[in-house]
Amino acid sequence: MLAVKARYDGKKIILPKSLKRKAAADVIVVFNEPEPNDDDAELFAKAQEAAFDRVWDNKDDAIYDSL
Repeated sequence: MLAVKARYDGKKIILPKSLKRKAAADVIVVFNEPEPNDDDAELFAKAQEAAFDRVWDNKDDAIYDSL
């Protein structure tokens, strides 16, 4: 999973020009509602927590829980 910060212009999602992906891919879009005085990096990290939890918590990787 790759997380990038992008912008929605009201019609389409604008990805960073530095992103080098050309092939079609599934995406997860999270709209965050910024809170006053919150750092953007912290808000972005919070938005990613649910997606990370779904990927991380799986049967195949459970073997590492006992290490």
